[in-house]
Amino acid sequence: MQKYRAVIIDDEEDSRSNTKSMLENYCPEIEVVGEAANGMDGKVKIQDLKPHVVFLDINMPGMNGFQMLEGIYNRDFCVIFLTAYSEHGITAVKAGAVDYLLKPLMLSELQGAIKKVVQHYETAGKATPGKTEQDKNLVLINHSKGFTLVDYKDIVWLEASDNYTNLFLVGGKKIVASKTLKEFETILPDTIFFRIHRSALINVSFVKEYSHNEGGVILSEGTHVTVSKARIHEFADFIKSKSVSPK
Repeated sequence: MQKYRAVIIDDEEDSRSNTKSMLENYCPEIEVVGEAANGMDGKVKIQDLKPHVVFLDINMPGMNGFQMLEGIYNRDFCVIFLTAYSEHGITAVKAGAVDYLLKPLMLSELQGAIKKVVQHYETAGKATPGKTEQDKNLVLINHSKGFTLVDYKDIVWLEASDNYTNLFLVGGKKIVASKTLKEFETILPDTIFFRIHRSALINVSFVKEYSHNEGGVILSEGTHVTVSKARIHEFADFIKSKSVSPK
């Protein structure tokens, strides 16, 4: 029988112990390879152990389950959310969860969730973690009206606005997010996002032109964004590293 590696992330020790016990005694397809009591440690466990499935508590202090997933890109594992609060169901589905289980766990529901994990990997035709269909590099953007899930590849650029950030997306859509630009700089992959100014972070995939005369970049949708003098050379080197040079 194929074994699927699992990591349990839950701030309650009794809850982790109960989940692990039920998996070990009644779900022979699953091998629990690690546990974590908070989101930060959970990220480390995921990186080190490369699980097929993560059992993730939503309500954890400091960093909840949704926030933990925000900074994980190219997610190659299934997620099963665990919570005592039923109102999180819609958010869990939108975050790409395979399933959403209420505490205390019911064995039949847990086994049903495991069947979905097994089906996913069997359908994918591989026994190792792979990019799931629902995994689209989503970033959860909190704002005054709730939240929006955005594929980070659709973010053209970001502009600081005190303790908020204006996100400009493909198609001209704008979102005012309740995060600072510095927080987004930490979350978004530095392979394509570059801080060209203390107030601006751009997706270099959308850079169309740079003008020495005007001291700024022109993005593919025509927006002009200033590059700070202190970052001009670093920005130029970054762009060159992403470009194909003629031989």
